[in-house]
Order: sequence, then C-alpha cells, then structure tokens
Amino acid sequence: MLDEVNENTELVMSLQESITSYYPESMDEFVGNISLLLPLIDNFTKIVFFVKDEQARYQLANRTLLKRCQLNKHADIIGFTTEEVFSHHQGKDYMVQDMKVLREGKSIVDNLELHSYASGQLGWCITNKLPIYNNNQKIVAMVGISVDIDEDNERVLRKHARLAEVAQFVRANLDQKINVAQLAELANLSVSQLERTFKAVLSMSPLQFVQKLRLEYAVKLLANPKMSVTQVSLHCGYSDHSAFSRQFKQFTGISPTQFRHAYLTPKS
Repeated sequence: MLDEVNENTELVMSLQESITSYYPESMDEFVGNISLLLPLIDNFTKIVFFVKDEQARYQLANRTLLKRCQLNKHADIIGFTTEEVFSHHQGKDYMVQDMKVLREGKSIVDNLELHSYASGQLGWCITNKLPIYNNNQKIVAMVGISVDIDEDNERVLRKHARLAEVAQFVRANLDQKINVAQLAELANLSVSQLERTFKAVLSMSPLQFVQKLRLEYAVKLLANPKMSVTQVSLHCGYSDHSAFSRQFKQFTGISPTQFRHAYLTPKS
C-alpha cells in the first residue's frame, strides 16, 4: 500500500513538473504530446487524469476516468463538460472550478475532495488543476490530476508509530479543537517535520487528515435521522453550525441537509 502511495505521488509530482515547464503553441499541440503519456497513466487505477480546452471541454481522459463515468471509449467524453458528463450535483461544482482555472489562471493545488463514483459510492481524493500557457502567456488548456486516498489508512499507520498515535488522538477528539502544533508536539516532531511525514505517508497534510476524519464522522452521524445538523456539527468539533455547513459544502458541493436527502434517504 505504501509503495503504491509513494509511486502515485512521485508520478503526479513528475507530471506536474513536466507540464508546468512546457509552453505549447496551441491546445492541439499540447494534447498531442501529452497523449503519448496516456499508456503510462492508464496503468494507475487510483489516478484520474484529464486535459480540457478553454471551454472546459474534455480533450483527453485516462482509462480510470472513463471507467468511473461508465464510458467505454474516449469519443464518449471528448468535447463534453463535467456538467454534461456527471449527472450528480458535483458536475456543476467541477465546472465552477474549471472556469476559475481557465478564466482567472488560478491553480488548484492539493485540494482535498469528497467525490462520488458512478456507482454512488463516496471516496476521497487530492485534486490538482493547472492552467496551461502558451509562449504568449495565454491559457490554452487545463490539466487535472486527482489521486485517490484510501479510506482505511490503518495498514499504513501501523508502520509509523508516531503517525498512528496522532491518528488515534484525532479520532478520540473529533469533538474538540485540534491544531497542527498540538499534533506535532504529540508526535515529538516539528510542525514542518510532521507536515512532510504526513505528505509522504498519507499523501495529505495533517490538517487535511483532520478534516477528512471530521467529514467522515459527519457523514456517519447524518445517517441517524434523530440527530439534527446542529448536533452533528457539535459532535464533529464545530461550535459554529454555519462554519460546519460551509466546510461540508466545500467538500461535497451541497449542504449537510441536502447531502442527507441525496445520499442517505432510502430510494423507493
């Protein structure tokens, strides 16, 4: 598991370094050159990779993305936006992200996201979206790279006693305020050492790890219809109900109430 995480991380870092140092004359040139890497990227089942044009339409997609969209071939996705490909609410949210990158040149880096597969199953990922500039510094395309995060990190953490202790503390104190300095002291590491170790082992920062556990716990509690959203927020360490709702929507694209209705209400 750890080897796979490191391999994925190294591939993503290598891809991003190559992409950001390359200035194509046009989107077509960029797609043509990047497509040569597709056979390599297709071997990584936990990595989603795509290229979009200036209108946020897919121009290249790896096998993992096609599979999750329940599509059989590239022709089924090329020329379409996320709003046209994804039927669920997140299609619109992805489109908003895309346009910020393409219109404003704002890169999205190491963004923790809770997404849904075509089956409806939820999963976590770290997403990067990068604008591609030509020699005239005009944005001609966008690249997206998303790496899945295993929901069960116990096997990895067992090999890292300090991180396992931190994880145990976080799980036992999700209803309390938790800061990175506190976790670093617990692990007997500096804040920068803790940040580097978390990134190397779990592909996320300590803060993202805390956010991930809080949101997973929130999803579990929302399944209980007897608990109000305010009660859920308090159990997850949020003294401010509105702050909880904002962060929940940031990760899922919808409010806790909407999420409860969309994902947890039995279908007739």
